[in-house]
Amino acid sequence: MTDLVTGASGFIGSHLVEALVSQRRPVRCLVRDRQRLRWLAGQPVEIVEGDCARRETLTEATYGVDRVFHIAGASWAATATEFYRQNATGTRNLLQACASNAPQLRRFVLVSSQAASGPASGRGTVGENDPPRPVSAYGESKLAAERYAQQYRDRIPITIIRPSTVYGPRDRAFLPYFRLVRRGFLLEFGAGARDVSLCHVSDLVAGLMQAADSQSASGSVYFVADSEPYSWQRVEEMVCGILGVSAKRLILPGWMLYVIGSLGQVFSAVSRVPVQLNRARAAELLERRWVCDTSLARRELGYESRTTLEAGLRQLVRWYEQENWL
Repeated sequence: MTDLVTGASGFIGSHLVEALVSQRRPVRCLVRDRQRLRWLAGQPVEIVEGDCARRETLTEATYGVDRVFHIAGASWAATATEFYRQNATGTRNLLQACASNAPQLRRFVLVSSQAASGPASGRGTVGENDPPRPVSAYGESKLAAERYAQQYRDRIPITIIRPSTVYGPRDRAFLPYFRLVRRGFLLEFGAGARDVSLCHVSDLVAGLMQAADSQSASGSVYFVADSEPYSWQRVEEMVCGILGVSAKRLILPGWMLYVIGSLGQVFSAVSRVPVQLNRARAAELLERRWVCDTSLARRELGYESRTTLEAGLRQLVRWYEQENWL
């Protein structure tokens, strides 16, 4: 009764592995680099080296598994082609391997992203039945992965989870922001209020495990996040309070963000090195409502967010400090 976790050595994957091990589940971890197993050290798991973008490396990992949690993919890439290769083609390859090597597979849980659906329009929230409108190559590649998964829903029991922005220990994505706030600055993009849905990694892990145990219809899609969105101003005030700083607000005009993103994109295209800010990322940052409706996950999966925003942010700050990153 083996669980396969792809991307097991990463931020979300390593937390999921710990939770599965705590339930005494046999866990097989698919990793691309055996030299980067810090978060898996000491865990009683099976390590298999492979790359979802290369189907020929997936036979051993998928052979006879009972459940699959597909987390591996690219959050940053130098080109749209690389996003598609890692996120979409990687998902298709893994599905093909599971269909061939895991005939008794009980559930394939695909970890997608709110970026696949895009932001909410107006003052509403985005739901599972709303037409997707991704605004970045990353979001488009995640949506393509979902569509590959839907092609297999009659052969493999599939559940698709779209997390909002995930935070918690081991996450590096928020680190530049916390460093800037500690130095006394709040950087905002464009004018106007912003609202966001956030999800602590422990709540996401619980949602993934509920999805794997559920009897929901194959191909079902669920948003997973805190039950209520937050104004970005509230998040900023909370971070300042936790860090004990009084920060000055700096507003970067939208056109300037696009200029910086364009320069980053040119650099990435020339150097083949992924950058955190390109034109598509600028478009994401300028959207005002990255908020989603989690009522379907609560109703059908029994999902509930249990980590308060303040507790989660305090935990993240403590972890950054322990790692000497702040």
